[in-house]
Amino acid sequence: MSVYQRFKPYVRRQRSLYVLGFIGSLFRFLIPLSVPIVIKHLFDELLQNDAIPYADKLQQLFLITAVVLTAFFFVRGPMEYVRQFFLHKANNNIIKELRTDAFRKVHTLDAKYFADRKSGEIGTRFFDDIEKIRGYMTAMFSNVWIELTVLAFVVGIMFALNARLTLLAALLVGVQFALAHLFAKRLKRTTQQMMSYRSVLSGFIFEKIQGAFLAKLFQAEQKDKEELNRHLTRYETMTDAQARVNAVSLAAVNVLSDATPFLVVLAGSMLVLDGTLTLGALIAFFAYVDRMRGPVSALVGAFPAITEGRVAMTRIFEFLDTHATIQEPNAPHELREFEGGIEFRNVSFGYLPNRRNLDNVSFTLRKGKTYAFVGESGGGKSTILQLLTRMYDAERGEVLIDGVNIKRLSLASVRRQMGIVTQESFLYSTSIKDNIRIGKLEATDEEVVAAAKLAYAHEFIAALPNGYDTEVGERGVKLSGGQKQRIALARVFLKNAPILLLDEATSALDNESEKLVQRSVQEIGRQSTVIMIAHRLSTVLHADTIFVVKGGRIVESGSHDELMGKGGYYRELYAEQNPTDLAPPPSLFPFDVAQARG
Repeated sequence: MSVYQRFKPYVRRQRSLYVLGFIGSLFRFLIPLSVPIVIKHLFDELLQNDAIPYADKLQQLFLITAVVLTAFFFVRGPMEYVRQFFLHKANNNIIKELRTDAFRKVHTLDAKYFADRKSGEIGTRFFDDIEKIRGYMTAMFSNVWIELTVLAFVVGIMFALNARLTLLAALLVGVQFALAHLFAKRLKRTTQQMMSYRSVLSGFIFEKIQGAFLAKLFQAEQKDKEELNRHLTRYETMTDAQARVNAVSLAAVNVLSDATPFLVVLAGSMLVLDGTLTLGALIAFFAYVDRMRGPVSALVGAFPAITEGRVAMTRIFEFLDTHATIQEPNAPHELREFEGGIEFRNVSFGYLPNRRNLDNVSFTLRKGKTYAFVGESGGGKSTILQLLTRMYDAERGEVLIDGVNIKRLSLASVRRQMGIVTQESFLYSTSIKDNIRIGKLEATDEEVVAAAKLAYAHEFIAALPNGYDTEVGERGVKLSGGQKQRIALARVFLKNAPILLLDEATSALDNESEKLVQRSVQEIGRQSTVIMIAHRLSTVLHADTIFVVKGGRIVESGSHDELMGKGGYYRELYAEQNPTDLAPPPSLFPFDVAQARG
């Protein structure tokens, strides 16, 4: 399906607005077209007619003036408003629809799409490309169709005045369009290259803005400047190529356009000399030829905007047609309540084709227990959570929840059962209260405060000048890493989901804060199934079962005491982190987990 076919439904939904705008445009452009006919009448029928008395001539002149001015002020003026407003409204509605569809598409795409692309590139499509489509619509609906209609009227009137001169003018205009069309093909190629690289440039700049603080710390400003200069130089080369094609096109067309009235009047003067054309008709014809230049110039000038708009439409619809690897099942099963357990059955997965992050992994997690996955960095621990939340699908094997393959469950119902704190505690650029409330949108202020207290965040929040209404800045830049992590924990505590996923959830906290937060996790764990990913073994000592992951495989499992007794890889990890004491440290909690569960 062509991009125009894809774009047609958007235009069809604004049909009534475009019709009103088109009607306004007709009156706005056609009323001035009557002026040369009036001038011809004045010259041939009134001013040079000695049979009409002077007083009658003057009376007719005033009457014609009144009619023309009335048409201009009371018809053309309001119709200009109708044209501008309704065409703008229609274009704006389409832009709003496209942006809404693009934003919805973002929410349907899976983690792999975002891992393979920079956010700045996606942002360019959302803003820059869609704005190019606005330029396309302005060119097409405000210029091209109206100017073609005006051109048809002009040619019709010219043909009525003199057919031979009209054919000469049409031939010259046809050559202009042929030149413009020829250059438009070259312009499309250069525009595609330029717009594709603009996305790359936007992604680079967005990334460097986010990493500006890091560049300062490592004195990398000069390197960033040199890299930016290379990008800008390459982009400038592309824009220069586009500008050259556009300049040559306009130069060739405008020279011929400027020469057209002179050539037509020259031919018309020969007809006046041999008596086959009146002077008034020649003046009117010259006015229409000059009027014809406006539509022709507008049509030729619209080619760059139309070309850029078509390329932008191609890019936008390619984005909207992006196939998500994570698909909602045709007849999804709703996971209304988590009741049984989670099972990974012979699961294998890799982010890259030739490397497996998980290799034939199997385990079972029961409701109401606390589990931990520990091991080397890059061993596959976080990947388990990615598969469990169905950000990715297993390449082999099955992930089951309550005995049902996760691929058969609706995505929303799966994620509704889970609350997660990731390694990067992402916060929106809004208030602390709103960031916490994401966990439960309908939560009261009291519930938000209670969740913050559970995460031991209330004290530092209350000390801020605006308390819970404090704006945290982009990605929470105004807060420390530990503060962001506690807000992220408060968010998940507020959700109170039956499955709690913690991926290095306390890594940014100091020892004392970590102990306090772990106590809250332990309390919540009495009603929830807790799955922890951890590097520091001190945070998982009292988990019911610890799975030790190495090289994408589970090499050991058991409680802390059982694993220490085996003397395997877990004991090695523990020895590395606690070189002076191989004995289990005293409990972080004032009560025994088993007793608490009982």
